[in-house]
Amino acid sequence: MYPDPDRSSRRLPDSPWQNFLALHMNTIVACDFLAKTIWTPLGHKTAYLLMFIHLKSRKVFVSPATYAPDSAWCCQQVRNLGMWLAENDVHQRFILRDNDTKFSAAFDEVFKAAGVETVRTPIAAPNANSFAESWIGKCQWECLDHYLCFGLAHLDHIIQIYVQFHNDLRPHQSKGNEPLRFERQSPPARPPDRGEVFCQSMLGGLLRHYYRKAA
Repeated sequence: MYPDPDRSSRRLPDSPWQNFLALHMNTIVACDFLAKTIWTPLGHKTAYLLMFIHLKSRKVFVSPATYAPDSAWCCQQVRNLGMWLAENDVHQRFILRDNDTKFSAAFDEVFKAAGVETVRTPIAAPNANSFAESWIGKCQWECLDHYLCFGLAHLDHIIQIYVQFHNDLRPHQSKGNEPLRFERQSPPARPPDRGEVFCQSMLGGLLRHYYRKAA
């Protein structure tokens, strides 16, 4: 199964690909790699992370960083994703990915064994994986571009705080200006509309969450 390759319009609401996304939004997870330069005593190295985004909820799962995203490492991230989805009672039927050579046949086989179908995007069609591309762009612009990283643990610390902020605290306009939640999760309690406003600061003030304490 392939997305509609017609990229002459920025928005194709009636295309087979848009209809496919609309029908299966709650069972599709998209993935992609993001990279960050790490400064070491022996020079700079490129670290890779593999991110997954559940299309319906927009919640994100990001792997630990590695310098060597080989087949075995990628397959382990699929298993980690499966545990994360199971913990949140999410059933996955499709994995959407591009044609990056880091995605091996073994990567697809782990999904296939779990009953998940791989959907690959056309070559040179980043819009077909727009959910993952958009999240990576925001992560780079809002967070990673502000930091020099000096080790994998340093990068993991930064990215996991950003993921937690995205998943649990940030109000999202497309979700009614509320934090993200999975379909089976209860809606968040309505915050009080009066009282002192507090600020939770993260990553040295780069991220801020404002809230009122319940009486």
